[in-house]
Amino acid sequence: MRGVYAGEVHNVAAGYARNYLIPKKMAVYATPLNFERCGLVDPLIAEREGKKAVVEEMGEDLKAADRLKKYLKNKFVRMIRNVDLNTPNLCHPGHVSAKHLRQKLSKQLKIDLEPHETIHIRNEPVAGLDEMDEKELMDLIMSMENDVSAQKSGGEDSGVPAEPSDCDTKVKYLGDYVAKITLAGGFVVPLKFRIERR
Repeated sequence: MRGVYAGEVHNVAAGYARNYLIPKKMAVYATPLNFERCGLVDPLIAEREGKKAVVEEMGEDLKAADRLKKYLKNKFVRMIRNVDLNTPNLCHPGHVSAKHLRQKLSKQLKIDLEPHETIHIRNEPVAGLDEMDEKELMDLIMSMENDVSAQKSGGEDSGVPAEPSDCDTKVKYLGDYVAKITLAGGFVVPLKFRIERR
């Protein structure tokens, strides 16, 4: 359309377009050829391509998360620690933290996590972790997620989103534990690890 609506796409009644706007050359039909002639971008095609790009990006993140989940499904990361002679279940000296898990993943399994990908540890041992199926493990991870967000919201809120960081949990007792790895796109992967006596 010429004038006020130049370069815009509007839906009008078919008869109004056919009998008035098109014959008076006040408008053209919204076809790809007319968009090309006018040097405009079809808003429907632009929207469709934008959604397609977002889906492709999310698809890549989802594929990476699925690959990692499948790879870690039947694996336990073993952490070997010295124990206190008086308390045989207590690591002494030392502990296991997200930093230690990140290093162990890198060395033992050759998985290098990006700085924005975080690890959160459940600080209590999980009984029967070997027999848990995938759904139970994901339920356990999702309950951890609620605990982590509750801890974060208890802090001071400055209005600026905090940079993602690993948890501060330090595990000091032997046993089977689970950690949550948060990847790009917000996808979550469980990690099972075992702290054993040296």
